[in-house]
Amino acid sequence: MDMVWNIFFMFGGVAAMMLGMKVMGGALEQVAGVGMKRLLGKVTTNRFAGVGVGIAVTSIIQSSTATTVMLVGFVNIGLMTLVQATNVIMGANIGTTVTAHIVSLSSIGSIDIGAIAAMIGCIGILMAMLVQNEKVVNVGNILAGLGLIFVGLEFISTYAKLIMFVDGKSQPYAWVQAIFQGDHFPLLLILIGIVITALVHSSSTITSLMVVLASIGVLPFSNALFLALGSNIGTCITSILSSAGTHVNAKRTAIVHLLFNTFGCILFIAPLWIWKNQVAGLFASMSGDVGQQIAIFHTLFNICTTALLLPFSKYVVKLACFIIPEKKAKEDDRFEFKFIDDRLLSTPPVAVGNTKNEIIRMGEFAKENINFAVEMLLNPDVDNTAKLRSNEEIINHHNKAITAYLTKLMSKDLSDEDDKKVGSYYHVVSDIERVGDYAENIMEYAERLRKDGFTFSEDAKKELTELVGKVNLLYGYAFTAFNERNLKGLKEVEVIEEEIDDMSKDLENGHIDRVREGLCIAELGSIYLQTVSNLERVADHITNVAFSIKKYLVPSKHENKDNN
Repeated sequence: MDMVWNIFFMFGGVAAMMLGMKVMGGALEQVAGVGMKRLLGKVTTNRFAGVGVGIAVTSIIQSSTATTVMLVGFVNIGLMTLVQATNVIMGANIGTTVTAHIVSLSSIGSIDIGAIAAMIGCIGILMAMLVQNEKVVNVGNILAGLGLIFVGLEFISTYAKLIMFVDGKSQPYAWVQAIFQGDHFPLLLILIGIVITALVHSSSTITSLMVVLASIGVLPFSNALFLALGSNIGTCITSILSSAGTHVNAKRTAIVHLLFNTFGCILFIAPLWIWKNQVAGLFASMSGDVGQQIAIFHTLFNICTTALLLPFSKYVVKLACFIIPEKKAKEDDRFEFKFIDDRLLSTPPVAVGNTKNEIIRMGEFAKENINFAVEMLLNPDVDNTAKLRSNEEIINHHNKAITAYLTKLMSKDLSDEDDKKVGSYYHVVSDIERVGDYAENIMEYAERLRKDGFTFSEDAKKELTELVGKVNLLYGYAFTAFNERNLKGLKEVEVIEEEIDDMSKDLENGHIDRVREGLCIAELGSIYLQTVSNLERVADHITNVAFSIKKYLVPSKHENKDNN
């Protein structure tokens, strides 16, 4: 039973290490959230910039798989082109090697880095528990995650020795020698690396385990080389699975990841096999620790692969396009999200920002419907019913779909500001949906007029045209303030909204006078007044959209003085 308990403890160590990576990566992502979003937004067709962004982002979130899945989402919604994503993927493969270097630093001379990191992790947990400040909590979680990684490594190292060595120290069992230390065929080792990494969904975890096993004398460097090549291919499985149900270019992004890593493996397998002893000697001269040798090899391998394939990135993209050919476009894809995707949920700051863009898009459909409806009301010869009902279906669909997406976002680890944003977005989506409802009301008024053969007087048409013009003006200012998070812009919104209120009252009073004087029949008067009332309520909901930013933005002292 001792062997069983030892196996349990070793796998507990693996779990602790993976949890530590997740906690540290998540906290680093929170700290760098806005900066990372800006970084991704600056990715251009410049190859080197793309590679640099890939290195930076993957170093933060500690996973090339997570970066690639995120890129699949970006390409799927058109936030990034396939060529741009290709360059970032190349950098991501370099950035993911940071984890192996962290793991390889278990000790420096007589200094036990693992013990120090474990203590730092304890301090981090106390910081996260006792301090309420969000930045301090994130830093605490980074330290706690780092500590968990090294605690997990200590468990793996200690219990792997008890499991794999006869005396628990230096003499490995025969089965260990046969599995780990035999002179295996490289393609078999690559296949094992592919399968294990595909099952774990993390090349960082597998490479880290290789570093540990090598450090305790179980895994020789010559075999670790080919396992590392296999793990680079195996890590592509997750992104390929995540691309299911996406647009063509998103699927191509996952294929590019697979092609790049496969080509890198093919390029180096023969030289490493033929000159593996010389390669082992070269890396032994760099470091006396086999674990560190593996970490260095993993980094240099990905740097060399990137350097060799970067000039041919466009051809890799063309090959991906050949493998995944273009499909016929759907007749109407307006029901699909343009800016948000479930894959972005792994990067909450980016998902929150893109949700705002999707809400603005929904708002455009509502604005279009208001103008369609008023056009029908003022011109009996125009029939926008089909367009308006189509837009209304999209608005209702987006109302439900965005609300569901916001609910998913709320379950993520959001910053305080993003948490307030998501909370406010629920109300914004509801306000836009109500605008769509008022457009339907006005359309129904137009249909009643047409059915009864009535039409407004030229004066009434002129008044309604002026009022809807004011509403459109308000729409522009309100959504600009919402998009740019501009508190100063709220003053203009407030002024126009008050003008619409005053104009609505004047129009209502003036029309009541016309009815009294017998200049307008009761049926027309009722529809006119209801239309004015509906447009005034539309203005209220649009104003709510603009003022929603006050729920998560704190005015500066200067702005407070201005407001006073």
